[in-house]
Amino acid sequence: MVNTDVVVIGAGPAGLIAAREAAKRGAKVTVLEEHKEIGIPCHCAGLLSVKGLADIEVPLSTGFVQNKIKGARFHSPSGLSFTVKRKEAVACVIDRSKFDKFLAQQTTRAGSEIKLKSKAQQINRHNKGVMVEGTWGSINASVIIDAEGVGSRLVKAMGLTPLKSECLLPALQFDLVDVSVDSKYAEIYVGRKIAPGFFAWVIPLADNSARVGLACKGANTRKRLEGFVKSRFSKFDCVSVRPGCIVTCGPIPKTFDDNFLVVGDAAGHVKPTTGGGVILGGISASIAGEVAAKAVKRGLSTSTFLGEYERLWKKGLGREFKVTRFAREVMNRLSDKTVDKIFRIVVDKNFQNEFSIKGDMDFQAGLLSALGKKRDILKILLTAAPDLISFRMKQPAFDE
Repeated sequence: MVNTDVVVIGAGPAGLIAAREAAKRGAKVTVLEEHKEIGIPCHCAGLLSVKGLADIEVPLSTGFVQNKIKGARFHSPSGLSFTVKRKEAVACVIDRSKFDKFLAQQTTRAGSEIKLKSKAQQINRHNKGVMVEGTWGSINASVIIDAEGVGSRLVKAMGLTPLKSECLLPALQFDLVDVSVDSKYAEIYVGRKIAPGFFAWVIPLADNSARVGLACKGANTRKRLEGFVKSRFSKFDCVSVRPGCIVTCGPIPKTFDDNFLVVGDAAGHVKPTTGGGVILGGISASIAGEVAAKAVKRGLSTSTFLGEYERLWKKGLGREFKVTRFAREVMNRLSDKTVDKIFRIVVDKNFQNEFSIKGDMDFQAGLLSALGKKRDILKILLTAAPDLISFRMKQPAFDE
C-alpha cells in the first residue's frame, strides 16, 4: 500500500491542473489514469481562448498550437450570417493530445506522480482518510479529487448527485483535409435541421484542413454530421473520426464531501452554451487543488473544510453557469424561424460589432444578459418562450 496526501483520478486537463496546484503547495499528489497514454483518446474540439489559457497558467509558446483564430462566423437555419472578430487572435486551435501532455509535464515538475494504466476500481473511507484500490494495488490518501469526466462512477458512489443523462448530448467530429476554409475564422451553424438541441462547428486547422463536428439531441449524430459535411464542402477527405459527449446542464448540485472533491466534466463545469469545459473547468480545478493542499496541511479533510472549494468556484463562476444554462434552455425552445428573426435583428442593428468588442469566449454571461435585454430581441424571446423568460426576469440572480 502507498500513502499519499491527494489522489487525483483522471489525467485530463482538470485533473492535471488540480494535481499541479496541490503539488505546488506542498502536497504529495498521485494521479491515476486508466489509459496507457496521456491525451489519448481525444474527444475535444480543441478551440481555447488566448485569455483562458493565461487564466489556467498555460503559455502559448509551446508545441500544441495548431492554428490561431481571430473570430467566428455564425450561420442561421436559412443562411443568414454575421461575423464576430478582433484584430488580433483571440483563440487557439490546439492538439489536445499534446496539450494534455504539456499539462502533465507541468504537473510532474510541480512534484506530482502520474500512474498510467491505473484504473480506480474501489474506494473505501476510513477514520484517517480514504483508500483507492485497483488491480495495480492500493493508495491511501486524505483527499480524492474526481476528474473522471462525464462517465464518472465516483460521484454517485460517494453519495453525490451525478450529471443527468438527459443533458448529455452525443457528439461526433471529423478531421478533414483537402477542404476550403478561412483559417482565421471558426464557423457555427445552428438550426434543428442541422443539429437539434445544439449546433455544428467548423474549426480550421489550416487553409486546407478543418475539425468539423456537431452535437444533437434526439437524432442520429453521425447521419447529421455526414449530411452537414456534404452540404458544406464540395470535396473533402476524412482522416480521423472522434466521438464525444457534450454537457449542457451546468454544475451538479454538490461538488464536495468528506475527503472528496469533484472537478471538470464530472462536476458539470462546462459552458452549457458551447460545451467548452477546459478553461472554466481548469479554473475550478485550480481552486480544488489549492483547497485540497490546505486541507492536508491543516489535517482537515471533512466536508466542513472542503466546502470552501464550492464556495470559491461559485463566487467566481456561479453566475456564469446560471446565465449560460438559462441561455441554453431558451435556445432549445426556439424554432428555426425564430432563430432567423434574431439573426436578422443582429445583422440589421449591427449588434455583431458590439459582440466583437464585448464578447468573451469563456465568460459569456454579461453579453448574453445584455443581448436578452435589447428590446427587439426581448419581444421575440417573450413570444417564443414566455413562461421561461418571464420567470427568469423576476430572478435577481440573473443580473447579479
